Amino acid sequence: MKRYVSAVLCCLVMGVATHARAADTIKFKFLNAVYLDVKGAPLYSPEGVVCAGKSSVVVADSGNGRLVKYQLTNDELKDGIEIKAAQISYPIRVAANTKGELFVLDGKTRKVVRLAADGTFLGYLDPQNVPEPSAFVARSLATDKGDNLYLLDILGERVLILDPAGKFLRQIPFPKGYGFFSDLNVDQRGNILVLDSVKGEVIKAAKDAAAFQTLATGLQAYLYFSVSIETDNQGRIFLLDQNDNAVILLGQDGSFQGRYLGMGWKGGQLYYPSQACVTESGDFVIADRNNNRLQLFKIQ
Repeated sequence: MKRYVSAVLCCLVMGVATHARAADTIKFKFLNAVYLDVKGAPLYSPEGVVCAGKSSVVVADSGNGRLVKYQLTNDELKDGIEIKAAQISYPIRVAANTKGELFVLDGKTRKVVRLAADGTFLGYLDPQNVPEPSAFVARSLATDKGDNLYLLDILGERVLILDPAGKFLRQIPFPKGYGFFSDLNVDQRGNILVLDSVKGEVIKAAKDAAAFQTLATGLQAYLYFSVSIETDNQGRIFLLDQNDNAVILLGQDGSFQGRYLGMGWKGGQLYYPSQACVTESGDFVIADRNNNRLQLFKIQ
């Protein structure tokens, strides 16, 4: 009996120590939150956000059927210029290339709308030379440093990779036995990371790889239902737990590094967060959907 009690106590101590080390990996310092655009109109249920260039942050203000572009200045999100296009009714995801052009996924039409940096409509994305099925239904999208576009195609069960002109480059099929893929990200090295919300997994395809491999599994131990995956310039992986209102940090190898933030309405707390992005300077921006705001953090 004494041996059993000692073993249990040892496990508890080890568990506490491990959690403490994970919690000390990084810190999230809350900087500020924005609720309004420059004209005083409030955000409503924002579902997507992209950190574009050195100082721009564009939010998919889903409930208002528009985008809002903020400038990051001295650790604050400022201005909030509305970008409105008749072709966009319910934006849920947005990506940006190095020219500042925006690719907006509409949650109602399922079309991808292409906009110039100033918000001018450039057309719908029409991929060329895509193998069957030639049609696609995107769940999420991302760009890389070369302005190639990546589509998480849940219809064709694949990731489609297009060149900057929209021509097909290649595709990577979903692995067998997957649950539901909700988001993807391309890191600084060109690795493609895809988040499986149902199975609690992250899969990875190295640059130019033809297939995905499991990077992280068993994430249900740390989160409930994650919907967003993001990486920083160090290759660290950030998952947003939508249903349990937290940020989960993984290492480049997929190892659990820590769990941060929590549910609430005050600055630095989350309520049904939907997507995050990391700026070039390392700031962390969260589309805090049910709090109807964007939140800005410094990663320390």
